[in-house]
Amino acid sequence: MTATCDLVKDIKRDRLAGRLSAALNELTDVDLLLERVLTDSRVLVSAEAGSVYLKRGDALVLAICQNTYLERIVGGPSELPFLNYILKLDRASLAGYAAVERKPLVVDNTLEIDPDAPYQHYTAIDNSTNYVCQAVMTLPLLCAPGDIQGVLQLINPLDESGRVKHFTEDDLAVMKFYVQCASMALEKAMMLRSMTIRSIEVISSHDPQETPAHAQRVACMATELYDHWSERHGVPRSERFRILDMMPLAAMLHDIGKMSIPEAILTKPGRLDLNERAAMEAHVVKGARIFRKARTPLDRLVFQIILDHHERWDGQGYPGWVDIDTGQPLPGRAGPGGRVQGKRAEDISIYGRILAVADVYDALVSRKTYKDSFDESLSIQIMEQESGHHFDPEVVESLLSRRSVLKKIQDRFPDSMDTAALGAAAPLAKAPVAYPAVF
Repeated sequence: MTATCDLVKDIKRDRLAGRLSAALNELTDVDLLLERVLTDSRVLVSAEAGSVYLKRGDALVLAICQNTYLERIVGGPSELPFLNYILKLDRASLAGYAAVERKPLVVDNTLEIDPDAPYQHYTAIDNSTNYVCQAVMTLPLLCAPGDIQGVLQLINPLDESGRVKHFTEDDLAVMKFYVQCASMALEKAMMLRSMTIRSIEVISSHDPQETPAHAQRVACMATELYDHWSERHGVPRSERFRILDMMPLAAMLHDIGKMSIPEAILTKPGRLDLNERAAMEAHVVKGARIFRKARTPLDRLVFQIILDHHERWDGQGYPGWVDIDTGQPLPGRAGPGGRVQGKRAEDISIYGRILAVADVYDALVSRKTYKDSFDESLSIQIMEQESGHHFDPEVVESLLSRRSVLKKIQDRFPDSMDTAALGAAAPLAKAPVAYPAVF
């Protein structure tokens, strides 16, 4: 009878692994994908904790971490103290060994590893948290040519009574299948992120103010603000995560139209004249034209963000109710003198309202060629003063409630950060705190 029950459980788990693997192909954002992979993996083998390391140069960086036990103590995953933990990419650690050897490694008890084994369990995290990683399964994340992308590590599988048990051969078999699918999905998402960052580099070559790091910070902030706004508004879970998946990449492209603006205007140190101002404002329409024949949900979100992120809550923004092909007012939308009417309040998409807040806030707290960075208190004061004028008051409220996370985002993506590091950085919206490297 027990054997029959176990067989039924295995069949159900195999089917679940298949459904979870197929669902990964729907995700485009690296960070949400990593979170999904780790969460699904823990479900498949009943693991209490787990982490994903990503390869960066000759190191493995702890990109995302989950620990049910510790999260109850510290108040949530973003407060875990050891994200960004760094390991050398060598055989000395469990994660490093699995990465270098490109094969899974299962340890039943880290306290009983043979001292002569090529790998050992680093206890720095255990010692800092009083949490013991006892049973550990580590699997490499490999891209198509067999190159290492990182590793997935699962910790302390629990039995039905909540006691730590060993990983089984069946656990390893199901995880080999799931990790193979996860690796392919991760490779695709990383490629899309890299292509997006390269596009931002092109914009930056025209406009030095639009650095890849600025675009990354704005994308992180916009994602965080949408997360808060959508939760408050009770957006259905499926829709909420669909937008959260697309928002980081879509938000990064908000100023892609600047590639069409003459460099002399973009780099002019003084105030722009009326003609130059009109040319500058045209970047919104020109950027939207690139995506006007949107074929995918991501394209449609990019289009909406580009078109609306310079609108103002009070209706004084641009480009307003415009035909993006002709630049003329839409029927019935001409104001005094034939000018295009600006969009007002909730006529502006929530995505544009969020981007307006994220973009201006980052410009305030960041150093530009025309100004030094403002301190946080002054920046917040300006945002509050513009609430109900330039900005949606509710989005400003979201900004105020997420100040600590936004500060971490600013620190994580300085303008000095090189493009390669930006491409590998994760997670975006969670903005983990730094942890000392272990070499």
